[in-house]
Amino acid sequence: MNRACALLLGLATLAFATPRIDTLVAGDGSKAGLWIPKSRKKLPLVVWLHGGIGANNPAKGIAAATNMASTWGDSGAFALVAPSAWPASPWWSSDAALRVTEFVRMASRRPGVDGTRLILAGVSDGGSGALWIAASLRTKFGKTLEGVAIWSATPDVLVSQGIPWSPADLHGIRLRWTAGGHDRLYPVERVRFWWDACHAAGIALESHENPAADHDLKFHGPDLAMFPAWVRKTAK
Repeated sequence: MNRACALLLGLATLAFATPRIDTLVAGDGSKAGLWIPKSRKKLPLVVWLHGGIGANNPAKGIAAATNMASTWGDSGAFALVAPSAWPASPWWSSDAALRVTEFVRMASRRPGVDGTRLILAGVSDGGSGALWIAASLRTKFGKTLEGVAIWSATPDVLVSQGIPWSPADLHGIRLRWTAGGHDRLYPVERVRFWWDACHAAGIALESHENPAADHDLKFHGPDLAMFPAWVRKTAK
């Protein structure tokens, strides 16, 4: 193979491997990344809430969508929309809830997206936010909200700010919760406390603990690989 052919092959491979992310813009000017994999049928919609809201970036959802689409790109299990949050508009705020609702509505209008099957998912700040938004939007989303999945998070960040949240708020919704045994920000002992509270409240909880994991998604590769199968089972 000559160098020109090798270069063209390399570019073609790169183009195939890089997911196409569309940009959505909310009324407040913040941006979300939207990823819709090719499929012969309409796919459930995962709403991904990124961590690290202290970065103060109202467009961080675009990078988050790119990262997660690269992680799950070959699954074909769901479409994904990733809004943005920042210190003045954290996930656990009324304006963030409105923003999530707006982006879900926008994404659901796209071909290939089934907005009647929703999964909220997130990591760190986004995981805590997913718990709060799921409770806050229960009435609005109704039966379309079928599951919540979080990594490296607890509701303690909500409790510390006087924001009410109870496991009972998620009654009837499937919950998938992954923790790291060496998470320096969300100690696994606190996660287990909340797992026990969820069980006591009758929540359909699927818990996963990676004893060696610290506070970063890079430690949860095998667990992330199981997420598409969970979505298929949950968002039927």
